[in-house]
Amino acid sequence: MIDRRKLQQITNERRKAVHREHPRSAELYARAKGSLLSGVPMNWMKKWAGAFPVFVARAKGAHFTDVDGREYVDLCLGDTGAMTGHSPEIVAEAIAKRVREGITLMLPTEDSLWVGERVETAIWIAVLAVCVDSDGCEPVAIRIAREITQRSKVLVFNYCYHGTVDESFATIHGGVVGPRRGNIGPPVNPRRRRG
Repeated sequence: MIDRRKLQQITNERRKAVHREHPRSAELYARAKGSLLSGVPMNWMKKWAGAFPVFVARAKGAHFTDVDGREYVDLCLGDTGAMTGHSPEIVAEAIAKRVREGITLMLPTEDSLWVGERVETAIWIAVLAVCVDSDGCEPVAIRIAREITQRSKVLVFNYCYHGTVDESFATIHGGVVGPRRGNIGPPVNPRRRRG
């Protein structure tokens, strides 16, 4: 049998310890609730265990340091960090150079041609479309797949992150596909057929 009172006591002690050990993160989270939805830049960041997420000060390689000076091995290595680690020097230098020469120009640069040619050579893609981030790529990929297959349905793994397109915020409730509980929106139920 699980002693629920003991479990609640341990939980309460751990919550207090997290606040003691991460006072700056707690302070920033309280402040962020005034300007950021759920106190975080992206809703999924709120879903970490605990009363608040730790706030990151800096990251390098497979490590990051929070605003309270605690160091971590980043076992998530989300998105770009998973490919190269955080802040690799060669990438940081290339980004700094590009920023000094201008960004978000709304016109192509010679760099974009260089990237397209390298990608085409590396993975034999005939034509490349560039998106700013995964959330921007997802709707493009879905539209292209629907055009090629002439099918409207999208297959996603239950409760995995697939970007922010409505159809990807789906889960199974009683054997029926529907929106995730606690998700803001989605404005279109993923169970609804398109086309």
